[in-house]
Amino acid sequence: MSRTSALIVKGNPRTEGPRTYIVFGDMRGGTTMIGGVMRALGIFMGENINEDNQESFQFNGPSVQDMRDAIDQNNQNHQVWGWKFPHAADYIDHLWEKIRNPHLVCVFRDPVSNGRGWNRWHPIGQIQAVQQCLLRQQKNLNLITLRNCPSILISYEKAERHKAEFLAEFAESLGIVPDHDRFDFRGFMAAESYKKLADYVIDPAVARQE
Repeated sequence: MSRTSALIVKGNPRTEGPRTYIVFGDMRGGTTMIGGVMRALGIFMGENINEDNQESFQFNGPSVQDMRDAIDQNNQNHQVWGWKFPHAADYIDHLWEKIRNPHLVCVFRDPVSNGRGWNRWHPIGQIQAVQQCLLRQQKNLNLITLRNCPSILISYEKAERHKAEFLAEFAESLGIVPDHDRFDFRGFMAAESYKKLADYVIDPAVARQE
């Protein structure tokens, strides 16, 4: 990987066979972009997706038992699937035994930038927000270390800055070839407000004419 790579890959992620991806990080930390990219690559990311933040209601708010039941359901219906929830590290230990071939996808963002965004939505003070982001990053790193499973650590800033390189490397680590004729990955990954995947789907008929 080059010096502009956004990834650190721990272990040997599977690119074939059944596996489950858990996308986590921190609020306002870039997990929405990564979750959306994974959906655009064709990975099922849970039922009842919130099209703004790419979170499945199966894993955002329900009880632990409901999440365990959702894992069983999705295991039956999908060989490869996952979900995105920034603070999944808070509850993942209660689900671990149910998760089939877990792969952790953790997004890291510059803590000052992350803290500023965090504080806009949850005003606790700028320094306090940066501190909370750093504590969250340490908790996520502890999970990655202790759970010794294949993990992909992503720099949000480098992924957004070097979109093509990130997408190629990330897709390769997932075992998927991006279809640029059907989805505008670059447009979706641009740093702006929340985006809906449907707005970046390219009409296949139009793509064939170009």
